[in-house]
Amino acid sequence: MRLPKPSMPWAFAVPAAGLCAAAVLAEAGGDPEGVGLVPSTWGLAAFVAAVLLLAARVPVAGPPLMLVPFAWPPLFGGGAGGAQLIALMLLLGHLGYRCTGRVALGVYAGTAGSAGIYVGVWLGSPWEIAFYPFVLGAATAMGMLLRREELRSAQLRAMTAELAAQRDALAEAAVAQERVRISRELHDAVAHTVSVMTLQAGVVRRRMPDGSAERTALESVEQLGRRSVDELRRVVGLLREEASGAAEPAPSLARLEELAADVRAAGTPVVVDVRGRLRDLPDDLDRSAYRIVQEALSNTVRHAGTATAHVVVDHSDGTLVVSVHDDGTGAAGPDRAGYGLVGMRERVELFGGELAAGPRPGGGFAVHARFPLERGTP
Repeated sequence: MRLPKPSMPWAFAVPAAGLCAAAVLAEAGGDPEGVGLVPSTWGLAAFVAAVLLLAARVPVAGPPLMLVPFAWPPLFGGGAGGAQLIALMLLLGHLGYRCTGRVALGVYAGTAGSAGIYVGVWLGSPWEIAFYPFVLGAATAMGMLLRREELRSAQLRAMTAELAAQRDALAEAAVAQERVRISRELHDAVAHTVSVMTLQAGVVRRRMPDGSAERTALESVEQLGRRSVDELRRVVGLLREEASGAAEPAPSLARLEELAADVRAAGTPVVVDVRGRLRDLPDDLDRSAYRIVQEALSNTVRHAGTATAHVVVDHSDGTLVVSVHDDGTGAAGPDRAGYGLVGMRERVELFGGELAAGPRPGGGFAVHARFPLERGTP
């Protein structure tokens, strides 16, 4: 893994170049035994600054160029001093961070050995031969350590991203397996049973005389059974992500008349009153409201006989109100307060709404659901 180059190297190179150049001038002007601020001293300050600026773009070129004042002292005001040593440390530390270990160590060995030898011979001090490699080695090692830590941080970030991607992939796989399992259970537990019931209703219908009310009712039962199986298969296909464009349209309040027609065919009159623009409803809420009307009408068919069912849907004032009531005379039995009403309540609570269901004072049964539209989806 390679480190990216700094996006703004001049933000670091320019201050470093200015400080090192100022240090050269301060060192020469403050030395009473030196030559002072002569033109060669100004040339040395400009040279140090230029090398630092060049190293911002070409790190390998900086340390060898900084050896020029060490190799040719008279040209730069009497030779190298402490300011040049500081500049050389900055250059080697920067090189250790920007380049690979082999390149950094190779440049360090040549630069530190040459500088130590030049200064040791120039000053006649063997100590300088060991001093320069030690000091410059510490600067190079610091840059290499920073590079290693940066590489490790980049590797950890890459591993974290990879683990997050694997976690998401495993979660998606688990969801897909669960959807397949649910679809299989739905198909095995419901579709087969409804299909058998539809076939049995067809057998009985064929034994009925043509034109009789019983035969007509059984034809409606067959149609509803086949439609239920088709809708169940569509849901199963969605769970398996195999739904096709030819599937039956999704449940919606826009299909209330179709639902009412099916109930009327079963012998129960239905009056539908829609107020407001139902096409502006969120899909999930639209589907849940349709299912509530469907379940309420199914209860009416089962328990109220030939009583008339009234369906009122009102979309106004930031709410959706769905009301289904009948004028039957039968009392609400245990089935009427069973799982159907529990399912209705759960659907309404998902949207933060309210559901009221129970016998009417004048007879019959009523279901009243209210959805707040500002919440949108569950």
